[in-house]
Amino acid sequence: MENKIKVHFMGICGSGAAPIAIIAKNNGFDVSGCDLNVSGYYKDALIENNIEILKGHDLSHIENIDILAISPAILDISPNNPEILEAEKRGILMTWQQFSGKYIQKEKFAISIAGTHGKSTTTVLMGLVLENGGLDPIVEAGTTFKRWGGGYRLGNSKYFVCEADEFNNNFLNYSPSIAVINNIEMDHPEFFRDITDVKNSFKSFIKKLTGPKILIINEDSLAIREILCELKEWLKENGVKVIGYYIDNKLDFPFAMEYKAELISNTPAYSSFKLKNGDTENTFQLGLIGKHNVMNALGVLTTALELGVDVGSIKNSFENFKGIGRRLELIADIDDIKIFDDFAHHPTAVATTLDSINLSYPGKKVFAIFEPHQLSRAKLFFNEFAEALKKADRVIITKPFLGREANKNIKPVDLNMLCEKIDINKAAYIETSDEICSTILNEAKSGDLIIVFGAGDSYKLSRKIINILSENSMIR
Repeated sequence: MENKIKVHFMGICGSGAAPIAIIAKNNGFDVSGCDLNVSGYYKDALIENNIEILKGHDLSHIENIDILAISPAILDISPNNPEILEAEKRGILMTWQQFSGKYIQKEKFAISIAGTHGKSTTTVLMGLVLENGGLDPIVEAGTTFKRWGGGYRLGNSKYFVCEADEFNNNFLNYSPSIAVINNIEMDHPEFFRDITDVKNSFKSFIKKLTGPKILIINEDSLAIREILCELKEWLKENGVKVIGYYIDNKLDFPFAMEYKAELISNTPAYSSFKLKNGDTENTFQLGLIGKHNVMNALGVLTTALELGVDVGSIKNSFENFKGIGRRLELIADIDDIKIFDDFAHHPTAVATTLDSINLSYPGKKVFAIFEPHQLSRAKLFFNEFAEALKKADRVIITKPFLGREANKNIKPVDLNMLCEKIDINKAAYIETSDEICSTILNEAKSGDLIIVFGAGDSYKLSRKIINILSENSMIR
């Protein structure tokens, strides 16, 4: 790039913006950024890639730049920020997703991973399988993966694997060659009115397919099944190659290719399954637990086979994949009390995680510590959260994380009532982290499992629990 485009990322230390900033830097862009908190996970990686990080926000940051790339959440939290207003006035404001779609993915063979659940896990596993298969992809995911040192991979091929988020219609900035859709449910009530609104957004995403136009879908998702039937003629007229995979529910649809999986076993260390396509049959072992992770893997598997990756290489990648940050991540084992950090903040994800843990660790007492993420979600799914959390033996509800709803004056949710709906004998609303830690210290015993759920500040609580259990262990 002879005349480097200067891009400034506002909120550069975030798990979404940081990977794109690093990828942009390594693709010839002149990159800088600022953040209120410059001590996040990605600080070292940004510095190692010679990206200047400025603390706080100031108009001087955007004096000589061509693009101001921001997280969409900033528009909710701080819409009148001077940097944003000035960038709008100069016509240089865009979200980092817009920047990625317009500049980073330009002339790439993009593989976009979409769906209500499992995007980050699927995106990283996809990148890993293609990496091990010799395709050398660029990868971007809003998570952390120890092998890569973050949620990104720098590659030199035409392949670009990315997480495609439906919130704010962010994924409509992308025009993928292959779109993988894991599942579709109602979520983000602060943006979508209802499930019809969500489905319409995914329809628009499907219509963004370009090049070979390959759509890979999970037939077990009801909303996906409905969308396929509604788009049947459009898909045919536009030459979209539709590939389906399923475990339980086969859809009557003219798929170009279709795969059926059968679960074999679940242990605390892995899941195994059999994959059938016509007369072809293969057995795979995945280094993750739970049916939902097998579903995620099936999207990767069908894509990799479509791209010609060797089956043996795929098997090896699956066996050695132990997951990503904050997805049922075992972060400590103290006196045989296992502490997991989990990103789940939707009732389906919470229920699925608890089902998986109960299946893989039968007979163990499970503590679920749940941080509600945004009041609109807690209100919409009040009953569903109660049903999901009933699957744990002991439930602690923490103070909600408001996130981008912090300034919206939404009426609080009665979390004591949520505890009553779960079971007042096993569920409690405890607001302070000190009191939660004290409760855990008094109640948790050897052999128990503690899962801290949340997408906000819950990871801080999980570390605090580790510290107090460790201190108590040393005293004993």
